[in-house]
Amino acid sequence: MSAPLFTLHGFTGRADAWRDVAPSTGLSLAGHAPDLPVPPGWSFDREVDRIARLIAPGPVHLAGYSMGGRVALALACRRPELIARLTLVSVHPGLSDPQAARERVEADERWCALMLGAGMAAFVAEWEAQPMWRSQLALAPAVRERQRRERLEHSPAQLAASLRALGLGAMPDLWPRLAGLPFPVDWVAGADDEKFADLARRASASCGRAIAIAGAGHNLLLERPDEVARILTADPAR
Repeated sequence: MSAPLFTLHGFTGRADAWRDVAPSTGLSLAGHAPDLPVPPGWSFDREVDRIARLIAPGPVHLAGYSMGGRVALALACRRPELIARLTLVSVHPGLSDPQAARERVEADERWCALMLGAGMAAFVAEWEAQPMWRSQLALAPAVRERQRRERLEHSPAQLAASLRALGLGAMPDLWPRLAGLPFPVDWVAGADDEKFADLARRASASCGRAIAIAGAGHNLLLERPDEVARILTADPAR
């Protein structure tokens, strides 16, 4: 029997971000997927511990997208007994260079200043203008508008707290931990999202397999939920 599925969403998303994926899998869900916006002053480690308590006693099939995938990977490294299988969609295992991590924190602070100073509408407009979302122009306007509405509903203070605690610069470098993971791992990325497709290939050299979805970019939950569902239910590779 398959382990129950537990999902974590990405930055600016919500707990139901996997809604177009999970129903197609036929997998049972491990309770309710949590919202990841966190209180001010929270930390990456505290969030990992919080999610671990929600999952326990496990084991679960843990699936995370982008920011949620970073939390999922850290949890899997820290509490492997809670995990039966790990699916990581568009996930970075961490920055090995301390200077690069500091620069990422500074870049994230600029995003925080924008949302806190100018408001969510200004932030969302600039966030969605990034080249990494270009592939979403092929989606139906109603799908893109649904995502925009959900982003606009966030509290600037809470979203800024989430970025400060769970941003790439705030997470530990998990590359050295990958080879020790004792369960199947899928590193999934859109083929058009070249940076993350390359990260998936590099990470799979330590554990699991890399899967590139053709004709898709970063947010595969939105762009190719059917393919993500297929991966979740396919036989795992070790």
